[in-house]
Amino acid sequence: MKICFIIPSLAGGGAERVAVTVLSALDGTRHERMLYLFSGADGVYFDRIAPGIRVVIAERRSWAGRLWELASFLRSARPDIVMPFLSYFITAIAVRLAGVPSRVVFNQGTPTTGFLDDPDFAWRQTWRRRVFATLTRLFYARADAVVVTSEGVAEDLVANYQVPRSRIRVLHNPVDLDAIVAAAGKPLEHGDLAEEHPLVAAAGRLAGVKNYPLLLDAIAELSTETPVHAWILGDGVERLALEKHVAERGLGRLVKFLGFQQNPWRFITRADVFVLTSTYEGFGNVLIEAMACGTPVVATRSPGTAEIIEHGANGLLVDHEPRAVAGAIASLIADRPLRDRLVNHARESVRQYALPQVAARYDRLFQELTA
Repeated sequence: MKICFIIPSLAGGGAERVAVTVLSALDGTRHERMLYLFSGADGVYFDRIAPGIRVVIAERRSWAGRLWELASFLRSARPDIVMPFLSYFITAIAVRLAGVPSRVVFNQGTPTTGFLDDPDFAWRQTWRRRVFATLTRLFYARADAVVVTSEGVAEDLVANYQVPRSRIRVLHNPVDLDAIVAAAGKPLEHGDLAEEHPLVAAAGRLAGVKNYPLLLDAIAELSTETPVHAWILGDGVERLALEKHVAERGLGRLVKFLGFQQNPWRFITRADVFVLTSTYEGFGNVLIEAMACGTPVVATRSPGTAEIIEHGANGLLVDHEPRAVAGAIASLIADRPLRDRLVNHARESVRQYALPQVAARYDRLFQELTA
């Protein structure tokens, strides 16, 4: 079977990592695997692409040029499965222009309504939202399948965009648990980085949707009684604003921005608590990774986090409010038996997301679509 994944780039985001991870995990002796990128710049996941995968990087930069270049590639390669991540509409049009009988499978990791509300993107304007909603209803209803990361993402598509439930498949994102455990054991090699405790870690792009100000406000809430140190892993457009927020709240000695890390798990495993304060998450891979590292997790409620965390069993779910986040952090720091119980249960619960199992589910879906 010829399988082609399509994504704008390999910048350091969740969709990019999932695309590389899933495609690399598919059996290269049974499938011809291709990865098509609209840009090769700023890619941070090239070293994670498995040997044998054909990587194609587009040369044209205009929308029309990219469309025709992709259509030409598909006409030549004739893949059986075409799976776009993020680049849904252009891929669907290119398949039609190419005149190939490929099965088109959209892969969506976040709720569409949450994406449209995200200030990092340009869809918040009323007319843009209407256009996007119309295109979503049109294209998603015609896709051969829509893979989503959680039931929450599926419900959003059905309720708000009338996507037929029969076309939607919930396939959780995969996590290479063995690789994470091995990477977590690596030394920090940061001579100037003191492990001051109690310590919380957070990871993800520094963008509005990740709502780092909520985490910082929670740390400020705790600082008068239980000063908590924080390592924030990731880069993004909000870094300067967040550093200013830290200075304004007087948290300079407590918060360190460590930038993008190829191995974030060696930092996460050393933290007393991992915290995710996103406004919304379609799934939340980083929670599973923290669980695999043996670090107890706190997350704000959203469709994706609620699918991973069973409150009080393998982690804590809280409201989007500084006092709630601060209270959850404080309870885990103060209560060692609770922390140990959550960690033990979390290590068991993440096994369902192990890479081989999830890759097998993708394989079964592709076999079904091409049967």
